[in-house]
Amino acid sequence: MPDDVAWHFIGPLQSNKAAQLVKRCFPKLACIETISTIKLAAKLNRAVDSWNEESSGEAKKLGIYIQVNTSGEETKSGVTPGAEVCDLVKQISEECPSLSIDGLMTIGAPGDDSCFDTLAECRDEVAKVLGREPQELDLSMGMSGDFEVAIAKGATSVRVGSTIFGARDYSNLAK
Repeated sequence: MPDDVAWHFIGPLQSNKAAQLVKRCFPKLACIETISTIKLAAKLNRAVDSWNEESSGEAKKLGIYIQVNTSGEETKSGVTPGAEVCDLVKQISEECPSLSIDGLMTIGAPGDDSCFDTLAECRDEVAKVLGREPQELDLSMGMSGDFEVAIAKGATSVRVGSTIFGARDYSNLAK
């Protein structure tokens, strides 16, 4: 892999695995896109602090995206739009100086494009909490089936693994 590749971690991350992930992958690990609790943020912050203490260079920050459950589906992870996302962002910005809140992420309900609008509205609210311009925060939304709509609605990052690599093979899970 070239030296300038920067990885985004997408998917559930158990807080007890945070230190291991940072130790093995940072600073090539540019961002973790699935932060929805202060517990996980605090563990990542401590891990980045430890990495910085052990490295001889300039202290680095780990980028994070806050995962927002824009669809309200119980099967989806993330904080709720509105007060909950704003409260979490405020807490992380105050308590986790080794993390950089770089954006928001959602996995919307299939066929419900309003989830993209909701995330864009959340970005405006979060930007106010952070004292930043909304365009300074990325929006990670849209997957292989709806990335064109997501881009039209403001996505700066899309997840298109199935388009690139083909559909997942779940046949080994049936056993």
